Amino acid sequence: MESNVIDAISFEPDVETLLASFRVDRNGPDCRTIARLCKEAQEIARPKFIYKVAFIEDRGEDFVVIDGVRFKSRVMSVNLSRLNRVFPIIATSGREIEEWSKGIDDMLQRYWADQVKEMALRSAVKQGLEAIDKKYQLGKTAYMSPGSLEDWPLTEQTGLFALLGNRVSDIGVELTESFLMLPPKTVSRIMFATEADYQNCRLCPRKNCPNRRAPHVPGLYEKTYGLQKQIN
Repeated sequence: MESNVIDAISFEPDVETLLASFRVDRNGPDCRTIARLCKEAQEIARPKFIYKVAFIEDRGEDFVVIDGVRFKSRVMSVNLSRLNRVFPIIATSGREIEEWSKGIDDMLQRYWADQVKEMALRSAVKQGLEAIDKKYQLGKTAYMSPGSLEDWPLTEQTGLFALLGNRVSDIGVELTESFLMLPPKTVSRIMFATEADYQNCRLCPRKNCPNRRAPHVPGLYEKTYGLQKQIN
């Protein structure tokens, strides 16, 4: 199946949330500057989202083949063991807002702009997932992202990009030689329907992670995914 691009994504920065987060004086010049940055960003930002319905063709103890692309991951193999389709996705804040932020010289303002870009990315994720849910009514879902676990390293980005094909360029996203994505405010995932409450964070021992969504559960790798032999 062809990839689907969603580029009519609305974006309205939440000024009040930003002001509260930055703890600025609402009657001071910083407040006016943040409001101005939000207005500029809203006018220029074009967040985008791409997804595809992909089908599992083969699987083994530590690999899954999806639409002809082989992914090596024991965790993925277990997570998808009862499924026949998945949804590879990429969401991005867009090149437009990224180029806008590069024109900001003041370091503090660049930090504020970075948070506005993060909001643009979240808008892309939210509205893209809503579109998938409306069309396919998946119910409860979970996802895996390349590089979020040692079991599924960042090098696996190439496979996810291969699944989505040439249309990735339609949303202005590119993969670097080091497997990072540009623009920086971009996320890639393989999403799937599930009854389990799966979250990557529970398997990740990294401390002080700013993006942690759930606490690490020691021993969960070995208990759920039978990885003890592979680790040793």
